[in-house]
Amino acid sequence: MLNKSQLRPIRIDNLVRLGRDNDGGYIIPKIILDKCDGLLSYGINKDWSFEKDLSKYDNILNIHCYDHTLTISSLFKFSIKSVFISIFRLLTLDIIRFKKSFEGITSIPDYYSFFQKNIIHYKKRILDKNNNGNISILKTIEKIKLKGSNKIFIKMDIEGDEFLSLKEYIKSNNFVLGFAIEFHDINNRSKEFNDLIKKLKKNYFIAHIHGNNYSKVDQTTGLPSSVEITLINKKLIKEPTVLSNYNYPIDGLDQPNKHSRPDIKLKF
Repeated sequence: MLNKSQLRPIRIDNLVRLGRDNDGGYIIPKIILDKCDGLLSYGINKDWSFEKDLSKYDNILNIHCYDHTLTISSLFKFSIKSVFISIFRLLTLDIIRFKKSFEGITSIPDYYSFFQKNIIHYKKRILDKNNNGNISILKTIEKIKLKGSNKIFIKMDIEGDEFLSLKEYIKSNNFVLGFAIEFHDINNRSKEFNDLIKKLKKNYFIAHIHGNNYSKVDQTTGLPSSVEITLINKKLIKEPTVLSNYNYPIDGLDQPNKHSRPDIKLKF
C-alpha cells in the first residue's frame, strides 16, 4: 500500500505556477526560479507552455527538452485535428476548450519560433541507459552543464519511465535544484513508488503535490493513480522546516488537469 504520510509537503509560502491553465501547469518554489540557470524538460508532447514561462526569467541560460514522440509529422496531424476540434468547440460554445484547441492550429510555427539558439528539442527517450534513441538523466545533465548551466531544475512527465530513469539518477551525487515530476500508476506500483520517494527525500523536501484528475482515485488511500510532485533540494532551505497545513489543491495556484471535472482533494 502507498505510504501516504511521506507525501505530505513541507510548508513553503512563496510558490509560483508556470505553464498553461489546467493540464501542463506546475507549482514551483520561487527560490528555485530565482536561482535556476538551466531547465531539463523530459516529455513535452505538444505543450511547451511551462518552458515558455520559465524562459522569461533572465537567469535562464539553457532549456533542453527531450521527447522522442514529438516530430513535425505529429505536429502537422495535431494541427489538422485542432482545426476540426476548434470548429466543434466554437459551435457548442465551449470557449475554454476552444481556446486550447485553437492553440494547436499554430503549433508548427510556434515550435520553430520557440526552439532555437539555447532552447533545444532532442528527439530522445529518457531511460536509464544511453543507446540508440535513449538517453539517461545523468547524460542530459552532463550535456547542459557543457553549455554553462550548473543550477538545474528538472521537469518530468514521461508516462511511467520516471521509475527506471530516477533509479539511475539517485545513485549519483549530482546536484539539481529540484524536480517537478508526474508519477504514473502509483497505486499499482506502490512498493516501487514508496521506495523511490524515500530515496529522493534523503536530499529533497516535497514542496507541493497535486492529483491528476484524469486518473482513477484509490478508495483506500484517497490518492489518484497519477500525482504531480515538486521537490526542492534541502540545501536551498536555510530555515527549520514544518509540515504544510495547506489544503490541497491550493486555491489560486492549483487547477484541475481536466477542467470539466472537480479537482482531487488530498488530505494528510
